[in-house]
Amino acid sequence: MADATATQKRELRRSLRRRRRALSPAQQHLAGQRLARVLGAQAWFRHAQDIALYLPADGEIDTLPILDLLWHRQKHAYLPVMRPAGQLWFLRCEPGDPLGVNRYGLLEPRWRRRRIRPWWSLDLMLLPLVAFDAAGYRLGMGGGFYDRMLASGPRRPRLVGLAHALQEVPAVPREAWDQRLDAVATDEAWHPAAPDAA
Repeated sequence: MADATATQKRELRRSLRRRRRALSPAQQHLAGQRLARVLGAQAWFRHAQDIALYLPADGEIDTLPILDLLWHRQKHAYLPVMRPAGQLWFLRCEPGDPLGVNRYGLLEPRWRRRRIRPWWSLDLMLLPLVAFDAAGYRLGMGGGFYDRMLASGPRRPRLVGLAHALQEVPAVPREAWDQRLDAVATDEAWHPAAPDAA
């Protein structure tokens, strides 16, 4: 059963990554702007002050308009930094901060210990995903970094996945360690997680 789930996840990742990479730069830019409008209208976003975000890669929906919106509304933006042990740490990022490339080829802030914020103390965490379903389950890239992190800690912030509308699927293949989102925001709509029937 575990092998079958892993195979389903692999095939779904391949298919949806291909679909989102097929979007043109103009389509990506427009999708990012629409996503920022959808997210910016939500109470969770309006009332949050400390918000974790990520920089897009591999066809992920453009999050730069959200970063601009955060700064425009004088909120604090925190970007993930991959530590050597495979842990995600979140560092406050401000306009003009230098970025580097990590071992996965992803942009991240330069390491500054004084800017670290424990993930569980944030108000809102915006997560990347490859696929999502109506119950709030997400399919990530397969590294399990977010799932491992979210399985620990004294509390957790509200979790909102960000995606193109085309990344919604009827049901994400899931395993016991997969963490559930509170909602997903796309370039078309806001999707609060439906009650989980599983």
